[in-house]
Amino acid sequence: MNRRVRSALAWGAVSLLLVGVLAQSATLLGLGIEASVGAVAAVAVVSGIVVASVTYVIEPRLERKGRA
Repeated sequence: MNRRVRSALAWGAVSLLLVGVLAQSATLLGLGIEASVGAVAAVAVVSGIVVASVTYVIEPRLERKGRA
């Protein structure tokens, strides 16, 4: 697995975990989030896939511009 794929998967995993942590925090703080575990998991997985895909596409462009 090359560096670009590993990087995209890592950012996808970070996004997936972040959605879970934010949902758990909102529930613990009583912010009125009434989402089921399945709904939160679905949103987290979709978020992870989107972030991983965007990272895979955008990263080479940023490296060419010297921003990565």
